Amino acid sequence: MIKIDNTVMNNLKADVAIIGAGITGCAIARELSKYKIRTVVLEKEADVGWGTTKANSGLIHPGYAGDEGTLKLKMCHTGSLLFRKNAEELDIPMTNNGSMLNALRKNQIGELEHNLKQGKKYGVRGLKIIFNSNSSLKEIEPNISSSVLACLYSEEHYLISPYEAAIAIYENSKTNGVYYLLSSKVTGINYNNISKKFYIVALNTLGYLNKMCGKKIVVETDYIINAAGVFADEISEMAGDGFYSIKAVKGQYFLLDSEAHGFVRRPNFRISDPENIKSKGMVIGPTIDKNLLIGSTYEATDKYDNHTSAEVLEEIKEKFLQMFEEIPFDKVITSFTGLRAIADTGDFVLGPSKVNEKFINAAGIQSPGLTCAFLIAEMTVDFLEQKGLNLLKNSKYMPLRKKAVRLNKEDFMLNNALYEKDSNYSEIICRCEKVSRAEIIDAINKGATTLDGIKFRTRAGMGRCQGGYCTLKVMKILSKELGLPFNEITKSGEDSYIAGCKME
Repeated sequence: MIKIDNTVMNNLKADVAIIGAGITGCAIARELSKYKIRTVVLEKEADVGWGTTKANSGLIHPGYAGDEGTLKLKMCHTGSLLFRKNAEELDIPMTNNGSMLNALRKNQIGELEHNLKQGKKYGVRGLKIIFNSNSSLKEIEPNISSSVLACLYSEEHYLISPYEAAIAIYENSKTNGVYYLLSSKVTGINYNNISKKFYIVALNTLGYLNKMCGKKIVVETDYIINAAGVFADEISEMAGDGFYSIKAVKGQYFLLDSEAHGFVRRPNFRISDPENIKSKGMVIGPTIDKNLLIGSTYEATDKYDNHTSAEVLEEIKEKFLQMFEEIPFDKVITSFTGLRAIADTGDFVLGPSKVNEKFINAAGIQSPGLTCAFLIAEMTVDFLEQKGLNLLKNSKYMPLRKKAVRLNKEDFMLNNALYEKDSNYSEIICRCEKVSRAEIIDAINKGATTLDGIKFRTRAGMGRCQGGYCTLKVMKILSKELGLPFNEITKSGEDSYIAGCKME
């Protein structure tokens, strides 16, 4: 379908090139795969979903919160409904326990009432304010502090794994003909006024799998979709349009062991304080994988800052201990940081560039960007059609994708059929998360080439010991299955070698 010269990598042709393979870029790619379109996705990381997508609260929001007049508010509820539909097709796990937006001060009750009214306006169902009288809050959240005066309860908050969602969309779009160029950092964009074509120049940064490390890749394309996350403004400037800028905003989180599961039954949000930590959606709640997640902050930073700080994490503890007094922080297994892409427009940046209408922005995708991913994809394809892209239905399009087969971790006797089918299911590689050799091999066959690629697909390395037991075992499997020397296996691509460095 797409002709590639692996020697010079300079004649890759596409109808549409997408820059960025977070959940937004992947969702747009899948939407385009419904049509007879040659789509190429360029991503600077070694795998999909490794930017803003991988490190957030993993929540599909109902659509009651946001500033009136913004796309973020207008799109959220519709985006949530569309996400649920697509999650069924793609076998993306979702859990619905509802949520609570909690007020600790009398002057915050008005915000609950505002969000209730706003949610009803946009069609959000199952919203109600519950006051902390006669222990009514403790009936739905037993460990909540008596300091919480009231909450806005919502029935329509869903938990997902954001990186698992991105991987699911990636797998399905590849099945439907989308071509991905990973470890390919865009360094320049040119537009030829005669041919009416864009020429995207990218540099491959991890070529040991395809022998093109350090080589330039040139993609000739009719249209560009800019879904580059915190770097979207830089990509836009390469195309000659600098009308907006992106600020990276850091959010820090605690992740607690699954032993803490059940301490909180559902996501509990704390209304932001005007002083101290500026926050958006500080939340304590379960993850879909039965850990306990606590965060996050809202700190302006640079686009490469993924560091946590003891001072800020301590302040997070203080804030949440006002809402739940006996949080088991002794069960913390890791802390991490995620970056949000905040546009100076104050909203999503969606639509054709004023400089070149064949360059389409899908930028500034902060919360509720995860919720709106599939809606953004549909809108973006509409923009392309409006600007002349001929959309012929792909009769071979396959909307369904099944998630990977996993061991039953609660009752291993139920795994007998798997053991009989493949003996690799009987060898546990990751003890904490009970991940088998077969699951790791399956992840490699579906595209994982790094330790993090395995981790996000199987959870090997995500448990209590954080990879202390399984890292070397996983590296050996990667080495064997990929046909690579052991010392060339990386944590996350580029130069993140674990066993020394790549041999020249």
